[in-house]
Amino acid sequence: KILSKIKNCKSFTVAVSGGPDSMALSGLSSILMNQERYKVFFALVDHGLRKNSGKEAKHVKKLLHSKDIKLEILKNKKKIFKNIQKNARDTRYELLSTFCKKKRTKYLITAHHEDDQIETFFIRLSRGSGVEGLSSMRENTKIKNGINLVRPFLDVSKLELNYVAKKIFRTILRDPSNTNE
Repeated sequence: KILSKIKNCKSFTVAVSGGPDSMALSGLSSILMNQERYKVFFALVDHGLRKNSGKEAKHVKKLLHSKDIKLEILKNKKKIFKNIQKNARDTRYELLSTFCKKKRTKYLITAHHEDDQIETFFIRLSRGSGVEGLSSMRENTKIKNGINLVRPFLDVSKLELNYVAKKIFRTILRDPSNTNE
């Protein structure tokens, strides 16, 4: 529904993390690709921040491959020492927007969802953001290199996405960094 609102969107890149939300997005995008004839690329950024991140990325690739989804792993070569969350996000979007350019697609789809909206609001509130800063994530945002960041799940809960991921892949993966407060 979200993609149908975007004129001339016949190809896009799905940002995959391996978490249940992005796995649900991957599975649903694959179905859409086959039914509606979209050209879809799937990319995962391995930040190299955790000891097992490369192994985890390969596991996600294997899981997606079981559903005939071709995943490309983008390896971060920069060392990230401070302000890890922000710098990892900046690096991720840099790598993903470069990947989009290479694949000649103008749309990067992420699995940000309703729970992320709430979390973002409270993080910004705790940092003293004003009214403008407290506004929620938008469905469609321009990022680097003229790429459009599209978030089709902003009205969908994480619980629903867990259900979809389990239905499609019969399992869900847990990102160990999500347990780190």
